[in-house]
Amino acid sequence: MLAASGSGQVDLVGHSQGGTLSRWYLKADGGANPADPSKNKVKKVVQLGATNHGTTMSGIETLADKLHILEAGEKPLGKAGVQQYWKSDFIKELNADGDTVPGVDYTVIGTKYDEITTPWQSTFMTAGPGATVQNIPLQEGCFVDFSAHLSMSYSPRAIGLVKRALAPSAPAAPCVPRAPAF
Repeated sequence: MLAASGSGQVDLVGHSQGGTLSRWYLKADGGANPADPSKNKVKKVVQLGATNHGTTMSGIETLADKLHILEAGEKPLGKAGVQQYWKSDFIKELNADGDTVPGVDYTVIGTKYDEITTPWQSTFMTAGPGATVQNIPLQEGCFVDFSAHLSMSYSPRAIGLVKRALAPSAPAAPCVPRAPAF
């Protein structure tokens, strides 16, 4: 994208593990320039329901741990499933030096009805030096949006919050009643 657009930076938007992988790109795959944050390849990261601090999968991962299923590795749960567990080596390494990198603006949108990223607050991050984080519960100011993990990606409110994070002059996010879609 950088080469195609001729831009020096891009904005990343990711849902679920896509949000977590945006952080991995910044921390471990060359997206950030620790010596000069103004040369980061990423300016803004917007996440929806990312597993930033791992997940218990509503207790399923904890049960799998107790039954020693996680020791069997990738076969029963898949590599991505194992990596999202709150005790995984991936999550520990991702968070080892804090949640953010300098020079990046983060917007994290979570839903109180998330059945995948659990507890739902584990999606939220804390800003480190030189970074900003805005943690937004989807239901803040709109208690009638009952979107869960998957349905938040097409919630009019979540879409409005993403647009506003990318362009602060965008219209306010609408509050539209939404039934749970599990």
